Amino acid sequence: MAASKPTAVHFSLIFFVMTTLIGGVAAFLGYKDLGEANAKLDQAQKDSQRDSAAVRKLDEELQALKKLIGNEQDDIGLDNKTPNTVIGATEQDIKTHAAVLAEPTIKNTLIKMSGQLNQTKTQLAQEQTAKNELEARFLALKGELDKVVDEHKKARDGSEKDLADTQKIKEEEVSAKDQQIAALQRENEEILIELDQLRETDAKKIKDLENKNNRYAGLVDTLRSRLDQVQKVSFEKPDGVVRTVDNSTGVVWINLGEADRLPKRMTFSVYRKSHQGIGRGEEDIIGAIEVTKILGPHLSEARIVGDDIYQPISPGDPIYTPLWGVGRPETFAISGIIDLDGDGKSDMDLLRGIIENANAKIDNEVTEDGERLGNGLTVHTKFLVIGETPNVDEAKTDEQRDKMLELISKMKEIKEEARLKAVRVVGINDFLSYIGYKPQRRLFVPGSGVPSKIKLGAKKTGVNDVSSGTVSQVFTRSKRLKQQTSSGQTSKAFGNNK
Repeated sequence: MAASKPTAVHFSLIFFVMTTLIGGVAAFLGYKDLGEANAKLDQAQKDSQRDSAAVRKLDEELQALKKLIGNEQDDIGLDNKTPNTVIGATEQDIKTHAAVLAEPTIKNTLIKMSGQLNQTKTQLAQEQTAKNELEARFLALKGELDKVVDEHKKARDGSEKDLADTQKIKEEEVSAKDQQIAALQRENEEILIELDQLRETDAKKIKDLENKNNRYAGLVDTLRSRLDQVQKVSFEKPDGVVRTVDNSTGVVWINLGEADRLPKRMTFSVYRKSHQGIGRGEEDIIGAIEVTKILGPHLSEARIVGDDIYQPISPGDPIYTPLWGVGRPETFAISGIIDLDGDGKSDMDLLRGIIENANAKIDNEVTEDGERLGNGLTVHTKFLVIGETPNVDEAKTDEQRDKMLELISKMKEIKEEARLKAVRVVGINDFLSYIGYKPQRRLFVPGSGVPSKIKLGAKKTGVNDVSSGTVSQVFTRSKRLKQQTSSGQTSKAFGNNK
């Protein structure tokens, strides 16, 4: 239980108890010696007074201790150490204020805190010493810096003075230059006026010269075209001749072979002996052959892939192809849409294969998309082969129309380049005739969009009328000298030999 402060009631109670005890003792002893009882009573009174004094002193010490601790609660808290008691509040203060330095007693806590304080003082002294050293170094550096600043300040002042002097001189020079520039500008304006006048005069002269040049170029092209039509000059020579012909099997033998590096499947156009010039047109071509076997150094076998029934191939007929030359590869340029069989689809890959199979190559090309390939025509370009020009009116979209216009522009560009570099320009049909190419037989496919070449119905003919079609050469090989007629049109599919 918590101790209470002694009061007059306590003392009165103690006195009353003592008195009662004395009376009881006196009654119990039954009249013992009154002197002994009185002595004991005196002694009890003395003890009571001593105890009262001790209690008062103890209470005074307790109150002084509470003040020293700083917690003056009424309850000491021996049995219940709550924060409302002296012991509970003191323990709470130790935990709160001492934190990690807290000990079970105030003394030990103070001792530990004192040790920590001394350690902190020592560290503080060390830090102060370091601080003093840093301040000393700072002052020394500051003095050096002040010296450097003073030197720079002096240098800056001198530089500013020099700059001012230099600026003044430059301003005078700039003023003089401005005057010179103004004079030059006036002179330049006069020159520009004269130059504009000269440009107008030269532009007019250049335009007149360009017009004259265009007229002369057009005249030259016209004259060249007329000359080609009249003379059809050609510098090409036959590559070989036909040695022997077997009309029954459609086989010929030519004077070219392994020593001439003749490849198989090479096709030649066959000319009549009395030709007007090799490679000048189709009128002198009487047939085409394809090499099938290499028999010797200067002997090969070939099959007839096309001939004229009125002018059959015979020994001594010259043969020619622009694709092949003895010991040299030929180069060609291709421009435009290449459609070899008229089916509306590009046959550029087929033509490329024919050319490359003959060990020739294409060095320049204008594709169907209007893209220019190659590094330009050279003296080694044998022919510029012109394909079909697109019809812009058939374009279905703006993008398709733009591609067609680009293709037409590039075709015109490469044709002009060929004219300036003296490269011969030939059409695709003439080129195919020169190389002896015959289109493969084509089957009409309904719904493909490509019209059939066979006319509907039968053509009415009289007794002496001749059909516009021709009978397949497969059935006329042994009757070359007789004119073959038919009562109707026969498919051209039978015109090719198997």
